Amino acid sequence: MLASEEKSLNRENAKIKHIFKKHITVEEMKEYSFPGVYVDEDVINKNGVALVPKGTDLESLAKFAPGMEETLRKWGIISINISIQEQIEVKTLENIIKSSAVDFMKVDPKFARDTVEQVSDVYGRIANGVCEPEDISNLVDQGNTLAKAVVQAPEIMFCLGHVRESDEYTYVHSLNVALIGGFVANKLFPGNEDLVRCLSTGGVLHDLGKARVPSEILNKPGPLTDPEFEIMKKHTIYGEELAKGFGVHDPRILSVIRGHHERYSGNGYPDVLSADKISIEAKISAVADVFDALTAKRVYKEPMECRNAIIMMIEKMSQHFDPVILRALVTSIGLYPPGATVELSDGSLGVVVGTSGKDLVRPNIMISFDKNGRKAEGVQIIDLSKIDEKTDEPIFIKKVVQDLGKIAF
Repeated sequence: MLASEEKSLNRENAKIKHIFKKHITVEEMKEYSFPGVYVDEDVINKNGVALVPKGTDLESLAKFAPGMEETLRKWGIISINISIQEQIEVKTLENIIKSSAVDFMKVDPKFARDTVEQVSDVYGRIANGVCEPEDISNLVDQGNTLAKAVVQAPEIMFCLGHVRESDEYTYVHSLNVALIGGFVANKLFPGNEDLVRCLSTGGVLHDLGKARVPSEILNKPGPLTDPEFEIMKKHTIYGEELAKGFGVHDPRILSVIRGHHERYSGNGYPDVLSADKISIEAKISAVADVFDALTAKRVYKEPMECRNAIIMMIEKMSQHFDPVILRALVTSIGLYPPGATVELSDGSLGVVVGTSGKDLVRPNIMISFDKNGRKAEGVQIIDLSKIDEKTDEPIFIKKVVQDLGKIAF
């Protein structure tokens, strides 16, 4: 089997492991004695002896040590921590999300991977001095195709792929910025397909200049020195020069390439523009660029959860972005993106499968385990936004158990 075919097969059969952590009483252990439930921390008595080691599955414990509950009580242990592990096929989750109240756009995985590989190839060609205008023209065509996919759906599911290799970051990032930028443009200016095209194409090309930045600076596992940062900042200028040199002359696409690091407050680069002096294309791409950078894995950092990235952009970085554009991104993603696993206030556990975009904190939830710890039968989806807030016990998200961020394609 060819490596490419094996990759495709693996993506087709890909599964997501959801891990729900819960604190239960000893009396509740019987209710959780089913496959996929494990002790999450060593259960130790007052003499320091491990009565139940971490990783023990409760089903086996109930079968082979039926008197364990009584033993724990004798030692004064009244509760334990457990983890409930459930595997869901990516295909199944995507189908559920697709069938929820909101229609989500899904980019074809093969097309996404082809785009990433094509961006990688062009960067390599530029670095080696063998890039041709037709190579850039092919990337422009990819951007146009992405734009058409964006305008066909009112929302987007952020299944854009975590970077598996550190040196692949720039290429996957280019795809993500193209999708997010085109999506936000379509959200703000519905029907303006030309703007969506410019953002999608500009996103694919926006980091073109990094092909001229030394790899030791680009992938440095730590903070850049001031001289190194000055070199890094030039990638916006290099990118514009390269794009022009290879036949890209649309000023709006060039604006994305040169201006995606400009900041609304005037603290960006390379031209230190502010507010309305920054083009709408550059302002949209700036939001897309930062959101994806925060949620991506790099050699020097772990990926930030989508929800935490949104909160950071709202609370600590809002001065950098046009407030209208940032609001469009936030209301579309919500604080609980599709794929995040959550614990609800009634004790049940589930997976976020959609949001109306109007209520950031009350999305649609697919219940995995009910409040008594029993595995849900079939597909049960509840819309938290439709639950009457005036009832005695409104249901709300208590905490995020696991934020998957972006599902790998």
